[in-house]
Amino acid sequence: MSTPTLSIITVNFNNNPGLQETIRSVQSQSYTDYEHIIIDANSVDGSKETIIRYSAESPYLSYWVSEPDKGIYDGMNKGIEHAKGKYIYFLNSGDFLFGPNVLSSILFDGTSYICGNMRMVYSDTEYEDIVPPEKIDGLFLLKSFLPHPASFIHHSLFVNQEYRTDYRIISDWIHMVDNLILKGCSYKHVNILISNFDSTGLSSTNGSIGLDERNKWIKENIPTRIYDSLMELDNFKNSILGSIIPIVNKKKHRTQKRMKKIVLLLSKILK
Repeated sequence: MSTPTLSIITVNFNNNPGLQETIRSVQSQSYTDYEHIIIDANSVDGSKETIIRYSAESPYLSYWVSEPDKGIYDGMNKGIEHAKGKYIYFLNSGDFLFGPNVLSSILFDGTSYICGNMRMVYSDTEYEDIVPPEKIDGLFLLKSFLPHPASFIHHSLFVNQEYRTDYRIISDWIHMVDNLILKGCSYKHVNILISNFDSTGLSSTNGSIGLDERNKWIKENIPTRIYDSLMELDNFKNSILGSIIPIVNKKKHRTQKRMKKIVLLLSKILK
């Protein structure tokens, strides 16, 4: 196989039904400039046999292994080591692409992070569509996240920077913060529903662990005064007073000065 544009990495552990669904969604794609890599953590539920059958019938499965690992990020790092694509995309077992033309709809133009929308399914009748912002800033990422199963990440961002295995839940978020905020890598949002996310997975069922890990990382890496100031700014932006500022900025000079005085007075009163 020549160098593909996209490396799809699937990590699996004892989720054979979910793995089969993920494989079917990949096989259904009209897009063909990809390779598929499966990292299985020594499953005993028939997953290995599923991978063997898939390997025999698909020319796109470029690498697979079934062996013990040290967690999901260790599995992802193993996949990255064998990936040849210009972009990396993680579609773990149980997650699946939303339709057969999803990958064909993406323009892989060299942007560091290309992020689409993700549907988080809670039950047969309940779901939530996660839609990332058009622009990313530090405030957004400190409070929220980009949907990993809807993110196409340039391979160069993993050179000498694999996912940290000392965190169970948030290593992909740390990678986003480091590259998009601290290093200023490029980002674009594509308004396309990319994938359905299995809400029974590790990160979604261990929300408290993820929150603890995020708070730990913030405490270790961002000075308290700076973090508190950012949160105050965010609270102000989301307040009624914050919504007044764009209006103030559109007014003529004299009116603008008067309105700003009023806003400042109100902010003092409401403290």
